[in-house]
Amino acid sequence: MISIVIPTHNDICVELATSLAKQAGAIKGLAWEIVVADDASDNENVVRQNQSIDNIPHCRFVRLNENVGRARIRNFLAQEAQGEWLLYIDGDAQVTEPDYLVNFIKASETARVCYGGYRMMPGPKGNLRWLYEQAAAPSHTVEKRLAHPFKSFNISNLLIKRELMLAHPLDERFVNYGYEDVMLGKQLQQANIKVMHINAPIGFFDYEDNAHFVAKTEEGLRTLYQFRDELQGYSRLLKAATKTNPVLKQVFLLAFGLMKNKWRRNLTGSSPSLAVFRLYKYGYFLNLSQHAKAQ
Repeated sequence: MISIVIPTHNDICVELATSLAKQAGAIKGLAWEIVVADDASDNENVVRQNQSIDNIPHCRFVRLNENVGRARIRNFLAQEAQGEWLLYIDGDAQVTEPDYLVNFIKASETARVCYGGYRMMPGPKGNLRWLYEQAAAPSHTVEKRLAHPFKSFNISNLLIKRELMLAHPLDERFVNYGYEDVMLGKQLQQANIKVMHINAPIGFFDYEDNAHFVAKTEEGLRTLYQFRDELQGYSRLLKAATKTNPVLKQVFLLAFGLMKNKWRRNLTGSSPSLAVFRLYKYGYFLNLSQHAKAQ
């Protein structure tokens, strides 16, 4: 039995659940369920629409009374699910392939953990998230992911044995955005649990505006800094910041102090630069370290 588990917060998941239910129902002999867990959404219209998921056969909608965060909601789903397998899919995702679920069922014959990748659907012109994902797409092929199997997956679109997820739950210290799945990769590697990579992408199309994406990136960088000691070797930015000559760090920090506001205006504007985005992330991360030393 497979449990398709969908954490959501202020995202309408009815179409996603309907698409998945249609594919699951068409697979002969498959026992399945879909569980959508709402992490205390504050948009009542979204909640009302998602409650209709209860009317889809083999599907149920669960709403939490308080927001528990990205790690805890996914651990909650692992406990709530009844299947032998868990397939995690984020609530803002979209099924784009007719054989999407079949590919994971086949993978379950030989794997205990399997990641299918993701595909960013075309985004708005001048959208920083779309530009960033478009540039990063060549590094997300199956071949590229297989070169670093424990560092190249997300918790969304991940198939994993339920018993493994219960034995290696997401670290609930990760309350804010980012890197809880990176820590899971580290845990799986330390436990010598292989991760299979296949081409079964889920689609993403819900693009936040540039200001929100920059703010979310900053939140992720603060998370990375908070867990920097434990995530050594699992972040290219962390590796670069660690290896940079101290003198060059000070020079870059000076430049960041002078250019930060200008760079941020570019990134939140209508024509953001990916080169500026890379500089801004690096400077922002170094600046976190500088502030910590000053305190």
